[in-house]
Amino acid sequence: MGNKLDILRDYQVAEEEAVSLDSVCEQFSHSELTRDLLKVYDEKRKSIQNECRNLQSILEAMEAAED
Repeated sequence: MGNKLDILRDYQVAEEEAVSLDSVCEQFSHSELTRDLLKVYDEKRKSIQNECRNLQSILEAMEAAED
């Protein structure tokens, strides 16, 4: 298991990826040709959200242990 700073950085990177994916989705949302891309996006977004939740739980546990 990484240290707190590594986990915090992983969390920040995951959040940045989510924002980037949201931007791409918005750009493509008006095209019928992008339905498959949007499906992949939704799957990736869910995966990133799960990763963020897991990392957030780890950070919270680490912070609680520090107290």
